[in-house]
Amino acid sequence: MKLLLLYMMITILVFASCKKGITDYQMRILLKNSTDSTMTVQVFPKYKYAQSGKYSYSDTHTKNKDTTFVPDKKLGTELYSTDTVDMDPNRLISRVFDSIHVRLKSGKILSFSPQKAVNYSINPFTDRSAWIYQQNDLEYIRMWRENDLVTNDYIFVIEGLR
Repeated sequence: MKLLLLYMMITILVFASCKKGITDYQMRILLKNSTDSTMTVQVFPKYKYAQSGKYSYSDTHTKNKDTTFVPDKKLGTELYSTDTVDMDPNRLISRVFDSIHVRLKSGKILSFSPQKAVNYSINPFTDRSAWIYQQNDLEYIRMWRENDLVTNDYIFVIEGLR
């Protein structure tokens, strides 16, 4: 009987601790390839974010990413995330990066910096309208609790190139 009572108490404690947790909010900037070509992206982070061939891609955790990557065609590839959600994406990209170069399979190179865009009509560093906004509600489990993560995603889509 004592064993059954102990089992019931443990079960109640476990289920009580598996409730909804907190909701975190973050802003992310992403780069998406919507062309027919494969592309390689090289980012040039500001000195503060650079880490010997990698860069710190978030102010909420300490993980680093390679500065050269192939962007995802479906969702886009995260360039940077922050818990400051009320910033314009062009201000955030200018804060983190000096420039971004994109090499298409054809050999054509697109270049973006705060001063100009080369071989592309819009510039993510200066044009607020270059970004597509999307809010995503995600869930993750930490310490037996379901936590919500609301992301304000700004996606720079490269499209229409041959």
